[in-house]
Amino acid sequence: MDKAINEWLLEYDKIKEIAEMIHTEELPDETETLALQRSGVEELPLRYINGRGWYRQYQYVLLLKSNSEDDLQRLDNLDWLDDLSNWIHQKNISRDYPKLKDKKVKKVSCANAVTMETSEDGSISTYYLQLYFNIEGGI
Repeated sequence: MDKAINEWLLEYDKIKEIAEMIHTEELPDETETLALQRSGVEELPLRYINGRGWYRQYQYVLLLKSNSEDDLQRLDNLDWLDDLSNWIHQKNISRDYPKLKDKKVKKVSCANAVTMETSEDGSISTYYLQLYFNIEGGI
């Protein structure tokens, strides 16, 4: 499932401006990189009383490590995350979700595009964006 979500995110054209791939779980040492970390799974109530299977929210954090030597670079990085948030919102409206085997994405959302940490000299920052995938399975 994580691989399908990773590939789905790579459909966002501007990701290729940052990196050719999205790393799993950890950011490498170099800048201009992305990583996708699973941050939790929460059981959700089934949508219908007679529903079968399960309904869960898979939670992720998308990490962006980028240069942040001045205010303009920091603002550009936050704008990039805002643009990605808008892309995810549009994908949710059109129901263009990751294709999963034996599971179905029902909703995608995101929140909190913020700066997570900055290097001591302020030249490199790590930003994160929380992603939520509501998924049905076991049907």
